[in-house]
Amino acid sequence: MSTRPRIDPSQYAREKKEKIEKARLKREAIKRDRATKMESQNSGPDGGEEKGESNHAHASPVPPPPSTPPPEHIIQKHNGNTPTNKSRSLGSSSQGGSQGMFGGYGGGSRSGETKQSGGASTQFLRGPLHPEGMEFDPASFETRKDGSRIQKGSTEDSDRPSTCIAVNPNQSECVVGSADHASYTFSTRNASPLRRLYSRTTGHSDWVSACTYLCDNRILTGGMDGKVVLKSLSTDTPLAVSAGYDGSVIVWNCQSVSVIPTKIENKRKQLPPLTAFSHNSELMAMSGSNNGLVSLWDLNSGVCTRAAAGKHLAQIQHVAPDGFDPSTFYTGGVDGKIGLWDTRGPLGSATGNEIGATLSTTPFFSQGRQGAAPISGLCDVDDNTLVVSGGTSVALLDKRMNLAVIEKPMHGHSQPIASLCIGNGGSVSFSGAIDGMVICHNLQTMQPIYGMGANKKSSAFLAATDNRLIVTGDDGHALLYDFAE
Repeated sequence: MSTRPRIDPSQYAREKKEKIEKARLKREAIKRDRATKMESQNSGPDGGEEKGESNHAHASPVPPPPSTPPPEHIIQKHNGNTPTNKSRSLGSSSQGGSQGMFGGYGGGSRSGETKQSGGASTQFLRGPLHPEGMEFDPASFETRKDGSRIQKGSTEDSDRPSTCIAVNPNQSECVVGSADHASYTFSTRNASPLRRLYSRTTGHSDWVSACTYLCDNRILTGGMDGKVVLKSLSTDTPLAVSAGYDGSVIVWNCQSVSVIPTKIENKRKQLPPLTAFSHNSELMAMSGSNNGLVSLWDLNSGVCTRAAAGKHLAQIQHVAPDGFDPSTFYTGGVDGKIGLWDTRGPLGSATGNEIGATLSTTPFFSQGRQGAAPISGLCDVDDNTLVVSGGTSVALLDKRMNLAVIEKPMHGHSQPIASLCIGNGGSVSFSGAIDGMVICHNLQTMQPIYGMGANKKSSAFLAATDNRLIVTGDDGHALLYDFAE
């Protein structure tokens, strides 16, 4: 009779520690090789576009943070009288009619759609100035009871994946929502930590699933606990909008906690959980559900005007308004389809869920067993084109040709894409994959330019400013890449 030999626990621990140390040294060596390769390419005699791997950041001068942050306010928490609304999407609107919709569709969109204020230039075409990037670690906020700072080393596994991202209007700081129930802000100039937004009494008690900046730079967050939390009250931005898992859209008052929020529901029946949401400049909003249902909401009158089913056969992950035609919306789903919705057409009616006469296309269809690749990103480039991602590819779609793929999809990733954003005035796109690789594609030449090994895990969220790119994901860290000329 044979017995299995006993393993010395101390020996096992030593071997495991040695393996971790070897893996760390290997990663550092790879990062040094990438930096050396990028430096040699950037110093070439032609000075042209080169492929490489890098990291970069962006920002304007950052105002000094307040010494004592103001208290947080729960605008409204859903109770027994109101079905729990697990907030997934946030937008803001002002009395003058202008509105802002910043990235962070929670379980739906993983695209950072921050628009660049400046015109197109060549800075994003050259690669970042520092390929290693500047890193922000949420652990820098953790302190002991005596006030001393906890020094925590990087590990392979993180218990605080990032869940959403947003950049403030003047592009001086960024906020990242986390699975640890807190939100973190840091400078987009040098990735220095600014604030940790969390309170045991008024903060979130579950994952922060959506975040956005109001026009006065205040931060609004929504969580899986059904709360919408605002840092402070003001008259500058009176309204905010959220969509939740209870199938409703709620308009919140950001001026007073005593004002009862307006809950908008479908008149005929309760809608399924809403997984994507966005609104345009005329305060018309569109939502997507986990069963492929599309609904149109009038935020001015507080009515769900129309709903349509049949174009998407699975969960809708992305909803985006056309930035040049307020009557048009685009949707992207797990079924691999892109939908174009003209709200002036027969989308349906307020009392029925009819199939709308809209357009749908499948840009990444494969004849193999896998079928169509799920849509992982959708961004409006200009009045003629959309850029979308699915599987390991990125494609430009022509709005004038029934969303036909322009030339052919662009490749470069070896793993599925998790996020997508545009930069440089729409001349380049950045796509982040589940292996942490971020690739920049030139949308003019339809070719990949360079790649960056950003995150240890999935690069799930991207946001671009005038001359910086911010990447965060499942490892909980954020990297800033600087492209300033």
